[in-house]
Order: sequence, then C-alpha cells, then structure tokens
Amino acid sequence: MIASLSAQPGLARALGAVRSAEIGLLRAAALDLVSIGAGDALPVLGPEAIGVLRGATGPTSLDLQAHTTADGGATTFLGRAGHGVVVSAHLSMLPGERPEHLRAALRIVGTHGSVLVDLLRPQLDVRTAAGVTQVPFGEPGPALPPADAAEALSGIAESARSGRRHTITW
Repeated sequence: MIASLSAQPGLARALGAVRSAEIGLLRAAALDLVSIGAGDALPVLGPEAIGVLRGATGPTSLDLQAHTTADGGATTFLGRAGHGVVVSAHLSMLPGERPEHLRAALRIVGTHGSVLVDLLRPQLDVRTAAGVTQVPFGEPGPALPPADAAEALSGIAESARSGRRHTITW
C-alpha cells in the first residue's frame, strides 16, 4: 500500500498559503503523481489525487477533459472549477513489485504568487512579489477528511473513454 500524501506536512503548509491568501486568490492547482505498483493509474492513484486537489480547491464542481493511455498506465485531466480555478493532474503507474511514490509534486498558483511543494521531501517554495522563500514544513496540520471519490473517478474515466468534456463534483 502506498502511503497517503494527505498526511504530508508540506501539503498542510501549502494549503495554509491558500487559506491565508498568502498567494492571493486561488487560480490553479496542478498535481503530478508517478508511482510504482500494479493496476491502472486512475483507480489506484485517482482517489489520492482527488483528495489532494480537493484540499486545494475545496468542494466544487468541475468541467473537465481527460485522457487515458491504452494500457491504463497514465491518465491526465484538465478542468475548470465553477469559481474559475483551473485544475490539472497527471497520474502514472509504472509496473513494479514494491508500491511507492516516485514523484508527487503540487503547484498552486494564486493571483499574487505560487506555491510549489514536493510532497515526498521537505521542500516548499513560496513565490510572491516579495521574492522566493523556502518555508519549513513545521508540524503537520489536521488531517483532511476523506472524500468519497467514486463519482469523480467515474466522471474522469468517462471523459477519457468518450473524448468529451464531463462535469464532476468533489
């Protein structure tokens, strides 16, 4: 089983930058998640991706377009939330015996800056008009409540199958 990214202190700090408007109003959230393991990328990594992105955007409705490779090893989707926030994710599974994340990076862009966090290492860059600062993670924040991602995963899979835009809620 791959460890949950929602418990990473860097995620709590990045979400804190969004909630406190340290980077201005939220405009975009992008997740890049590459892991070793068995199975298709969407059902294995999708719930984790939705949890991380939902943490950044809050509950919202999204119009999205998705694409999945023929073997199911990679899924990419791009969406626009009802409040104008752009959301994107790239999920890839590489076959292997020991399940683990190889790359997990989240970029959050606001009207007045951005946050780039490597969810696997203690590294967080906050860019604002005042400059770039490397922020220590500190203590982990409260755990995000688990969201039921089944409907969202179904919508992403349907968009990938049909090649058409689909609306989901998370």
